Amino acid sequence: FMDLAMSIERHLAERKGGPIPMNIDGATAVVFAELGLAPPLARGLFCLSRSVGAMAHGYEQMQQGGRNKGPTPPHYRWHYSGKD
Repeated sequence: FMDLAMSIERHLAERKGGPIPMNIDGATAVVFAELGLAPPLARGLFCLSRSVGAMAHGYEQMQQGGRNKGPTPPHYRWHYSGKD
């Protein structure tokens, strides 16, 4: 799986004219695939790791006196009313 991922990375670099490094999601997918994890389990672990990261970020923001802004309710969203 790592060879395939690196091949995709090289192909993208050739097509785009410069390096396009794999992001953390791609690297995590390679690790899970190399470990032989079934896709549903890998998806669950991916979601779990993202959730832990979001919780840590929220906790850090609270410790610094900030707040996390979540999605706004549909009726409260801003709408662009100017020219396109």
